[in-house]
Amino acid sequence: MKFERRHLLLNYIFIICLVILVLNDHVFKWGFSNWFTGKLSDIVGMIILPILITFFNPKHVKFNLFLSAVLFMFWKSSLSTSAIDFYNQYAFIKTSRVVDYTDYIAIAMLPLAYILIKKIRNESAFVIPIKLNATFILLPTVFILMAETPPRYFYLTANNSRFICHNCDVTLNMSQKRILEKLHEFGIKKDTTLTPMASYYASKGDSLNYYKIEKFIIENDTLDNVQLSMIKTKKGKTKVYFNGFDYRDTISNARMKRKLRRYFRKSVKRYLKAM
Repeated sequence: MKFERRHLLLNYIFIICLVILVLNDHVFKWGFSNWFTGKLSDIVGMIILPILITFFNPKHVKFNLFLSAVLFMFWKSSLSTSAIDFYNQYAFIKTSRVVDYTDYIAIAMLPLAYILIKKIRNESAFVIPIKLNATFILLPTVFILMAETPPRYFYLTANNSRFICHNCDVTLNMSQKRILEKLHEFGIKKDTTLTPMASYYASKGDSLNYYKIEKFIIENDTLDNVQLSMIKTKKGKTKVYFNGFDYRDTISNARMKRKLRRYFRKSVKRYLKAM
């Protein structure tokens, strides 16, 4: 099969990497939040990016690899913050990233990307044997890369607890001030360390805030480092997210962890609704 530029996008490796990227950002990171899922998007991204750049500049593969590394390092550093803030002021699809220099480990994938590009160009390896305009892959690819950042609720539920609680939210017919008054006995305090994470997605008037409770006693159990977030909704209501907590006992069994999360999710919801 004679090489065509569209083969760089219309091949099994590129499509599989795109699928992994979408699933990891929007499924795996929520169900299996760990070091691997945190790095997986960067790893497949460093395969996708040089192939994508080569699609636009097919004659200079080595330069494309170098450019991919530079762009990735810039994106993952604090140097890109101003550019991201400027972009988010006008963009329809907002984006962000967490500065984590350990993500640079993904650059090690560039030699693999180089081998794949060479095989696709020289041997037409992995090419999907269908007649399709590259635009049908290019547009979704650009959208996926732009939307790689976790969705808005990721920022609403940001926390660093050992037990992360998904879908643990309740809407209360009271203001944040009133909720804080009711939780005052537990020594609830505003958490300013997570607040900047919400700046990309919190629109004007959201009143999004994060809070911590060192010891939260509920139904004769004590939860440590409880992390909550609250956001103003319509008609003066407040949505409270019970984002996570630390438990005094070490639970190594994954099944028991899931049961523990479900139990305390229900307990906290009952408590908040009854306030």
